[in-house]
Amino acid sequence: MAKLDLTLGKTSKKKYNKRRVTEALWGYFCIAPLSIGLLLFLFAPLFFSLYISLTEYDLFNEPVFIGLANFEKIFSEQGAQFWDSIGNAFIMCIGTLVSLVLSLIVASILCGKIKFADFFKSVFFLPTICSSVATTIMWKRMYDLNYGTINQILTTVFGLEKGINWLSQENAVFSIIFMCVLFGFGTSMLLYISAIKGVPSTYYEAAEMDGANSIQKFIYITVPSVSSITFYILVTGLIGCLQGFTVYQVMTNGNPASTMMPVLLIYKYSGAEYGSFYGYASAMAIVLGIIIAIL
Repeated sequence: MAKLDLTLGKTSKKKYNKRRVTEALWGYFCIAPLSIGLLLFLFAPLFFSLYISLTEYDLFNEPVFIGLANFEKIFSEQGAQFWDSIGNAFIMCIGTLVSLVLSLIVASILCGKIKFADFFKSVFFLPTICSSVATTIMWKRMYDLNYGTINQILTTVFGLEKGINWLSQENAVFSIIFMCVLFGFGTSMLLYISAIKGVPSTYYEAAEMDGANSIQKFIYITVPSVSSITFYILVTGLIGCLQGFTVYQVMTNGNPASTMMPVLLIYKYSGAEYGSFYGYASAMAIVLGIIIAIL
C-alpha cells in the first residue's frame, strides 16, 4: 500500500512539473515579441550609444576610442550650449504646470451638470490626436510676422501699427508654451475626468452639509483625491519637455537660442548641421538620459 501511494505521488509530481514547464513555455512565448522588440530597438541601441560616446566617430571612418573625453567636454566650457539647452527645457516645463492646472479646472467643470459636456470634451481632446508636425506648421503660420493670422487680427481689429514678432528671442518661449498648452492639455483633462468621477459623491454631500461652496470642495476634496493622477501627469510632462524635439525643430530649429532643446542639439551634432560628431552627441544623450532617470 505504501509503495502504491509513493508511485501515485511521483506520478502526480511529474504531471505537476510538466504542467509548470508548459505554462512557463507559453509565458515566454507570449512575452517574446515585446522582449525581442525591446532588445533590438532599445537595449541594443542604448549599449551601442554608450560605446560610441567613448569614441570619436564620424559615421564614415572606424570609431577611435578616446575614453571619457566627450563627457569631459560636456562638463567643460565647451559644453555650455548643452547645459543652456537643459535650462531651456526646464523653462518650457512651465507649460506642463500651466497645462496641469488648466486641465484640472476644465475637468472639474465638465464633471459638473453643464450642457454639451461631451461636445466640449471632444473639442478639447481633438488637438491631441492631430499630427504634431501639422499642428506646429499651422501655429508657425499663425505666428508669422507679416502674414500671420494673429498679427492680422491685432492690426486690423485692435489697430496696432505693427505686428509682433512672436518667434523672437523675447517672445518665442511664451509663444511655444502657449501653443503646447492648448495643443496638449486634452489628454490630462480626460485623465482628471476619470479620476474625479471615481471620487465618492458622499464626500461632496458631506461638504455641502457643512456649508462648503464649490471652490472649497474643489480645493479640499477634488485636488487631494486626484493627487496620484497629478503626480503622474507632472512626471511624464517633465520628461516630455526634456525630450521635446518635433515642435522646436519645425517652429524655430533652435533659432533663437532660447528654443534650443537638448534633443534638437544632439540631432544637430549627429550630422544635421554642426558636423558628424556622433561620439559627442551620444555622450550628451547619455547625460540627458541620466537626468531623465533621476526625475
